[in-house]
Amino acid sequence: MTPRVHVRWIPLDAGAVDVAELLPVLGDGERRRFESTPDAATASRFVIGRAALRALASELVDDAVAPAELEVTAVCQVCGGPHGRPQVDLVSPKTKGKSRGKRLQASIAHCAAGVAVAASWHGAIGIDVERADAPIESLAAIGTLIPAAARPGGRNWEPIQHWTRVEAVVKADGRGLLIDPADVAIQTRDGAISATTPAVPETDVPGTAVPRFALADIRLDPAVRASVAVALRASATKPVVPLTSWRPVDLEQLRRVAAGAPV
Repeated sequence: MTPRVHVRWIPLDAGAVDVAELLPVLGDGERRRFESTPDAATASRFVIGRAALRALASELVDDAVAPAELEVTAVCQVCGGPHGRPQVDLVSPKTKGKSRGKRLQASIAHCAAGVAVAASWHGAIGIDVERADAPIESLAAIGTLIPAAARPGGRNWEPIQHWTRVEAVVKADGRGLLIDPADVAIQTRDGAISATTPAVPETDVPGTAVPRFALADIRLDPAVRASVAVALRASATKPVVPLTSWRPVDLEQLRRVAAGAPV
């Protein structure tokens, strides 16, 4: 089955924005995180991401659950802290009532240009977005983290686009910084982009399949580069291109949704 990913892009001006009208849809823990984040711009983008994810999740169940009624949590697989891949307590209407109903998988990314949220019923996902005009320091850092031996062949290597793919993959994997970016192997075959990460240590035995992911690059905005990654089943052997649908959502639309307007 071709995995489908739903993406929303909220473009932003540089700096902090007023998110007071979005705070009521967040949980107590999320509001505490907002208040404790020292950088105002980062804090506001956190709120926008969590509010936009709720709006998208509500839309995917035809507004059966209001955004403010959805609980979004996150537990880091490394330290157990309240960060990492967000979890939405929502089951697909098509599988509700079954013993193994499909749960909504989600991911959030942001940069100075805006916030991107992604959701899918087809397995763990990750999304990343970076400014296309990254400073030379960022390019140098990527070059250090992704040595020549770990880069795709050919002359068309785009450091920023490649980095969004790596970040999307490690988010979908769930182990985050435990994975060396150089160990994320990205390949292109028959027009499909795929990636693998090192096997989970506890299952690193002969014959154990390494985690595999399907990737897609998204042109959300000329100012950014973005990618999504979807975890594949171990039985998947053919090239897969995730079916990605996206649209922009402005901040005023998000405020109206937070106030109770239909998604």
